[in-house]
Parts: sequence; structure tokens; C-alpha cells
Amino acid sequence: TETYTRLAQNRQSLICAEREDGACIFLTPDNRCRIHPVKPMQCRTFPGEWDVPPEYRKLCKARQGQADLGANAYTPNVIHVLGHPMLPLDCTVHSADAQVFNCHNFCVLLEYLHIPYVYYGLKGSRLPGPAGEFVDIGRPTGTWRYGNRWHVTYNRRLSRRLENNRGPEGKPELIASLYGAAQSDIDPQGLPVFEPMVGYDHCWTSYRVFPSYAHQHTIYAIMPERTRDDRFFDTVIPHFVEPENYGLAEPPKEEYLLYLGRDVPAKGMDLARQCAEDTGIRLVTAHSGWHGEAKAKLIGQARAVLMPTLYVEPFGYVAIEAQMCGTPIITTDWGAFVETVEHGVTGFRCRTAAEFAAAVQMAPKLDRAAIRAAAIKRFSVAAVAKQYASYFQFIWNVHENDGYYSRDAFRDTTFPWLSEQP
Repeated sequence: TETYTRLAQNRQSLICAEREDGACIFLTPDNRCRIHPVKPMQCRTFPGEWDVPPEYRKLCKARQGQADLGANAYTPNVIHVLGHPMLPLDCTVHSADAQVFNCHNFCVLLEYLHIPYVYYGLKGSRLPGPAGEFVDIGRPTGTWRYGNRWHVTYNRRLSRRLENNRGPEGKPELIASLYGAAQSDIDPQGLPVFEPMVGYDHCWTSYRVFPSYAHQHTIYAIMPERTRDDRFFDTVIPHFVEPENYGLAEPPKEEYLLYLGRDVPAKGMDLARQCAEDTGIRLVTAHSGWHGEAKAKLIGQARAVLMPTLYVEPFGYVAIEAQMCGTPIITTDWGAFVETVEHGVTGFRCRTAAEFAAAVQMAPKLDRAAIRAAAIKRFSVAAVAKQYASYFQFIWNVHENDGYYSRDAFRDTTFPWLSEQP
């Protein structure tokens, strides 16, 4: 109490202390409330849901920031996050697993939005902030495969724990499935289930967030019957990372090209090696074990990052991680890269050996600070937060009301739909 409070002027109560600049001691640099998720309900809803004079609504900058995200009657009271069925949520240990990274980033998003959530995962999971509650789903009985013993046991455990953690009846409440078919046999307790950050080769819910239009179209082509009737409720929001985990690096002492990804032919390893040989620049390959500052430094000091994926890439985290570091990204010219790499500005998209070699030669001419600025504008948590917030509201609205004909069913309120309404 001595650190965070002071005696009120009337000496009858304690009030929050202020920083030297007069701001609340719990206000973060980006105007977020550091303790919002753990505040009592009467404090969490002040002043937005209180009957107070308008000037009171200007008192809390963090609360105003949350209001700017568009909270309304459809905003989730809680989101149940179904995590990885085989690995704990710990990016320092499982840095190469894209689904663990997705689970972590989705929880980071909910922390940013101040939306309470329950994460259902394996023991050893590390949630990124105080808004979340961890629920242990127990030890796996074996490797997961659809329909096997662990699949059946896992879904039964999830169903029981979901039932035990339901929120107040009638309040908006969603279930996020982050591992696709592994969670497709749960009992959702009548709640809407959605799949955020779909990067795998299938889907099973009626609400899906694809990271790119390229992957959305791929899934529609693979599963036309499954997606035909409910594709009206899907949306596309790119994956995202936390900019503070990346940064512009010092100029490299020795030039190198970087390949960062799985050691599989479909990722284009042979093309990366050939490109390095053609240009006479050393190729550094990194397949696993890189995270945090070491990973950011490795990316940031490269002349360019090569990502010559041969298949239709659903998204490709490395492409935006490179851009967050200001490092030019050189990719093939299909899949999600068409949407994530601005040719000649943040990197290059290539189809021939000559184009790859020329891209490597031209990479130093790109403005690294501009590359990073563009990435923050498009692929940071803050950049996608309101799109996700409005989509959460959209799901509950459609689920509770008239589906396709639901009133004010707008997936993304960052577009000025409502300003055009009479």
C-alpha cells in the first residue's frame, strides 16, 4: 500500500498514487491499465457503465482507451481458449511450434483487449498476463491423432472443464478452438465456437478467422461442402506479433542471408542455398531453438531473410518478424506473401533464380526504418485489436439473433459501415 496508494486529502481513505507527471501509477506507456483484469467489478466498469457526469468519463485514460475499442452488449464476458493438446504454452521451450506461438499471441491479444479468458492446456503453461486463468487438462495418454484414444479422452476432459467454468447465464461467452479437429468433439454447452488464426489444412466450426485470403480460398477449395453454408460468417485478419520483441539492429559486421524455418524441402531450402551460391553471400540456416532477443538479433542483422516457400503459404510468421526488425524479406510470389510483402518496399517476391539474385543485390537499398514502420502499422497487436474485438461481438450477435439477417452484424467496424447508416 505504501508504494501504490496515498492517504486521501480528507484522511478517510486510500487512493491510487500518481506518477511524477500526474498520471495514474498503473497507467502503461500505451495508455493501458496495468491492473484492469484483476480489479473488482465496480472498478473495472468505471466510468463506462456508471451513471456519472460526462467529465468523469475523461478521468481514466486507460478506460477511455478500452472504450475506443468499441465495447458493447455483445462484447465477450469471457473467452474459453482451447490450447495445444500436446505441448504446454511456453514459447521459450517450444519456439518452433507455430500453434504454440498462435496460442501465446491470441492470449496476448485478449490481454491487450482486457477480455478475461480461461486457457485450457497442459501443465507448465505460462500465460502472458493477469487477465487469464489456467485450467490444467491433465497429461496426454499418447500422441494425438483424430479419433484415437487421446483425442477421445482430451475432448471429454475439455467438455467437463468447460462445464465447470461457464460464466453467468445470458452473458456473451465464446469458445476459441486453436487446434482445429483436435477439439472438434467437445460439448460446447450451447456456446458459439470459433477458430482464430486458422493456419492448418481444415476447419470445423461455423466461425473462422483466416490469416490471409490465400488460405481462406485454399480451405474453401479443399472443403467446399463443409464451408459452403457458413462461409458468410468468416473473416480475414492477419497474424500479428508484439513490436517490442523486435527492433532495428545495429549494422551487421559480416553480411549474411538468413533462412529461418523448418528443415523441409517444401520450405524451399534448396532455392535458398542456390540463391546464396549465386550471389556469393553466406547463408545462415536456423531451424529451431531461436526466440527472444537472440532471434530478433539474428533476423535484424541479416542482409535479407529468404523465405522461398514452395507451397501456398497460409501466412508465414517469419515474413512479418523480418519486417518488424526492418530486414527485407525475399519470398516466392504466391500464397499469403502477395498480401504480406509489399514488392520493392518491404521486400521482394520472386519466381526465377535471376529475380532472387537481383532481390539480394537490391535489398540494402530498402529503407529499414520504413519497413519496420509499415509492419507495426499492419501486423502489431494494436493494429489488429479492433478487428478482433468487433469480430467477437459479431459472433455473439449472429449466434444469438438472426444469423445472416442479424441487425448490425458487421464483422469489422474499423471500416466505416455504421457511419453510412441512416
